[in-house]
Amino acid sequence: MQDEYTRKLEDQKSLFRQLGVKLDALSIHEKDFDAKMRGYDKEEVDRFLDDIIVDYERFYDIITDLLDKYKEIQRRQAYWEEEKKTLAAARKPQLDTEHAVDRRMVEEGIRQMERSLEQFKLHLRSEQR
Repeated sequence: MQDEYTRKLEDQKSLFRQLGVKLDALSIHEKDFDAKMRGYDKEEVDRFLDDIIVDYERFYDIITDLLDKYKEIQRRQAYWEEEKKTLAAARKPQLDTEHAVDRRMVEEGIRQMERSLEQFKLHLRSEQR
């Protein structure tokens, strides 16, 4: 349990450094104030600092949860983008074949048109005579 708490504090310190936050729960907990003759009530200050520590722990949990969710969204987005590319790549040949023209059919059609044109020319010549 102690190792887990220590690891959590180290993770918290690391995250807070990245975010520019100066204090973490442990540094608040370990803060000791000098006693002066007419100073604050030490127990009251300690209770207040304990409340701050609880809030820091809660903030840390919220931040790490949000970061985990953000990373999951990024992971899903990358997956969806990859799926989109895969589907587009798989569909491209299909689109190409949908609009593909059989070269033999085109050549045969041209030959038939040429034959029809020749027959039409012969027919015109025979009528002119």
